Amino acid sequence: MSLTEGSVDVYECETCGNVGLGDGGVACCDGPMATVVVDPAVEAPTLEELLRTVFDISDAELDICLCVMAGGAQTVRELADRTDYDRSVAARHLNHLVELGVLDKQRRLLEQGGHVYVYSPKPVETVRRSFKRQFLVWLGAATGRLEELRREKVEGIVEGDGRETNWQLYHEG
Repeated sequence: MSLTEGSVDVYECETCGNVGLGDGGVACCDGPMATVVVDPAVEAPTLEELLRTVFDISDAELDICLCVMAGGAQTVRELADRTDYDRSVAARHLNHLVELGVLDKQRRLLEQGGHVYVYSPKPVETVRRSFKRQFLVWLGAATGRLEELRREKVEGIVEGDGRETNWQLYHEG
């Protein structure tokens, strides 16, 4: 099922139905798990969709991120001038990118007194590893939410008061 280089495959145990991710040799119930075939109805997300959904990166934030990665270390003022974003907007997005581990933020003392923060890109491989780790944490939480949904639906059907139909099956003709 690997769609791109560096991606992992999805596996399912034919004995117990357990599902897992891996890059080969995944086992369960004392045997190898079968690779899940890609369902053509499920489209792989674009990088932009993934960044928006998992990491809450907006178009403006992506612009700012790419500007810092291409232009190197910059202050909020420098970045705002280059991108035409308001300084407060640029600062907010830069700080979010620092939280995500994409950029470094360092305080620089000024000769005339005071200080500014300088934002610089982290190495691409560091960003890639950080995003992969954070995505897998998000995926684990998302999987838990799906289990919660299934459990809540079943409990709602079972615990119904009997006066109302909680669900209905529709059949053709």
